[in-house]
Amino acid sequence: MLLSRITSLFWTCLLVTALPVQAASAATYTLTEKDSGRTVTMRVGEKLRLDLRNPASGGYTTLAPTYDATILTLLSRQDLPPEKRPKPLMGDFGRLEFTWEARAPGETAVTVNIARPWEKDKPPEQYVRIRVRVGR
Repeated sequence: MLLSRITSLFWTCLLVTALPVQAASAATYTLTEKDSGRTVTMRVGEKLRLDLRNPASGGYTTLAPTYDATILTLLSRQDLPPEKRPKPLMGDFGRLEFTWEARAPGETAVTVNIARPWEKDKPPEQYVRIRVRVGR
């Protein structure tokens, strides 16, 4: 009887460990400034990452992005340094990386504007604008 239980337990453990494990991973959509004007369709839980060239070489400051916070949640903003090279590139101020997660169905525009601090009478310029549609 004990041997029967041990054998049964052995086969159960073997079966459970042999089953494939499926990890639920949400998609991440990565866009750059070249994708400005594009529409992205996502699902709740998926991520949107904007990987942008830092426009500081023209004296610009990047303003906080605008978007509907009921649809997207900003997870992070990173100011990444230029890539290390034997000879640094002139005007390379690195990259800006913004990551959002889709939190609710709906549509919103993600807009990143830039401005020069000394140009007080000039409105900010649109650097990137992405249209985002989030479904269930």
